[in-house]
Amino acid sequence: MGNTIRARLFVLAPIGLLSLAVLVLAWPRFQASFRYIPVELAIKQYQQDQQIPTERLPVLIRFADRAIELNNHYRFHDGLSQLHLWRALDPYTRALERRPAYRLAESEAMNSLRLAPAQPAAWLRLATVRWVLRDEPETIVQPWKMSIFTGRTNASLLNRRVEIGLAFYGDLDAEGISMLRDQLLLAWRIRSGALVPVLAGRDPELATVRALLADNDPTTLAEMEERLEGLR
Repeated sequence: MGNTIRARLFVLAPIGLLSLAVLVLAWPRFQASFRYIPVELAIKQYQQDQQIPTERLPVLIRFADRAIELNNHYRFHDGLSQLHLWRALDPYTRALERRPAYRLAESEAMNSLRLAPAQPAAWLRLATVRWVLRDEPETIVQPWKMSIFTGRTNASLLNRRVEIGLAFYGDLDAEGISMLRDQLLLAWRIRSGALVPVLAGRDPELATVRALLADNDPTTLAEMEERLEGLR
């Protein structure tokens, strides 16, 4: 009887120690995920109503910072990048604080992408922030391309990609021009109504669009011309 109990303890002891070790290692990750919940909820809410939670931003930024301290995960950096971008865009943020907020959004997007490069939204955010800050064109075009490479058909990103592509058409190489044409056609086929304001604001005479589509897709070009003519 005594030998049986000792044998069972001999078997169970290592299992118990292993379970304890796993729990100890997993605890910081659990804490980080728990801290990040309010940030995740705020991002989901923003996707629904596009309202920046001005009063909660400082607390949310602290939560994201603490989550990163506990677990250096790409998702936490990406969320912190979005929070800093909100702060830059928030009309209640003082003018002198906007540029540093944009740079923090850029920095955290880069931190996230170093850990997980396959994030089309993060690449596009990086391109957008640099565009707003009037950085050099090549530093904007490269992440713009990466956003397409990592998520070509992501419908929620198409219009902004077209807008940036049109803005930097003169800085695109042959590959970039082909990518812009592809995104333009995808955006038109998926949600043409949402693309019309982008074209009206960025290329009202459709000069660049004609250069892209005249020889490749004249039918779609004619549709765009008709829709924009209706706005005049």
